Amino acid sequence: MKIDIKALKDSNEFLNLLLSNIDTAVFIADENLKIYQFNDSFLSLFKQSDETMAEMTFGMASGCINAVRENKPCGETSACRRCTLKQSLINSLSIRKPNEKQSLERMFYIHGLPVKKYLEFTSRPISFHNRKMILVFIYDVTKIELSKMDLEKKQRQIDIDLEKAAEIQKNLLPRSLPDIPSISIHWFFEPCRMVGGDIFHIYKEDDRYVSAYILDVCGHGVSAALIAVTVKQFLDQLHALGLSRGYPFSPENILNLLEDEFPFERFDCYFTIVHIRLDVQTGTLLYGCAGHVPPVVVGPNHRFKTLDRHGTIIGIGQNPPLKQYETKLMPGDKLILYTDGLIDYFGEKGAAKNKTDFYNLLKAISNKPCKEIVTEVIATLKKIRGQKSIDDDISLLAIEYNGHQA
Repeated sequence: MKIDIKALKDSNEFLNLLLSNIDTAVFIADENLKIYQFNDSFLSLFKQSDETMAEMTFGMASGCINAVRENKPCGETSACRRCTLKQSLINSLSIRKPNEKQSLERMFYIHGLPVKKYLEFTSRPISFHNRKMILVFIYDVTKIELSKMDLEKKQRQIDIDLEKAAEIQKNLLPRSLPDIPSISIHWFFEPCRMVGGDIFHIYKEDDRYVSAYILDVCGHGVSAALIAVTVKQFLDQLHALGLSRGYPFSPENILNLLEDEFPFERFDCYFTIVHIRLDVQTGTLLYGCAGHVPPVVVGPNHRFKTLDRHGTIIGIGQNPPLKQYETKLMPGDKLILYTDGLIDYFGEKGAAKNKTDFYNLLKAISNKPCKEIVTEVIATLKKIRGQKSIDDDISLLAIEYNGHQA
């Protein structure tokens, strides 16, 4: 049956006007993908002209690499059986149902040169003079896809950089523990988003004194990690300076020096910190807390005590100065330092209930050695959390006082 091309073109003046003025490429074809009508956007997409389109199939008109290389029409090349477009259009014709947007990634010959295009197409079965035909809309999403691939490439590089940064951050954590028979130390650290704002460290001042801190920078990710590393470098310098002059800085000194060095106006952030100094001969513990979650002391016979005397966070301009406090550790006592990320993921009933559950667990296992306490706390935390990803860093540092070792 011969199709009256002119009648087809003139059948709907409004439709023709509409199709000629939209950016979407449109064509009408039969079951063999022979094209009977097309709009200017189709010509523009595949760089064709009206004169070259006569009696063409889609493969030849579009410059499909398979049709051009084998010099065969649509449906006859070796790749046609795998062609997403052809199979979709034939299916749409046979079941008389439209196909919504589907993707097509292919090389097309444009002006004799292969060009890779990313297309999306939608088809609608139509009838004309009792002949089954198909109306196809083609959207050129090449620029969008190339932009997405470029963004994905950049994101992969960012992920690689973050992984390297995470390794650097982990290397800043204690790599070797102080060789002091009077204490045992164990810790756990898990950053969110590969790098985070938690950091802690332990210093051996001499055979009698050991100091340590744990801090939590407000926020997450690279910016928080950079501040945490900067604070660590500052604390390392204070430790070295204290040793060189013969008397280390006290927790009180350190907190106030941090307050002076890291004002909010300079770094646009704040952080919490606990700094401790332990006399391993007497068990005397000096501690200073700036807005941080309170340290906990647990020990034999279910001994439990929170060190909840503290000042405000570092960075907001403390007046009067931050202070230090004193307590005493008995042999077998464990000092537990942690960040609020641990509390956040210790349940789903809010910070107060989570903290209570955490404290109850510490009381129940307070007689156990330091290493087992850390292991059980983290195992319980992971069981509660399940497979959920974390939005805050989790840090846990436990120091067990074994009593003076002569």
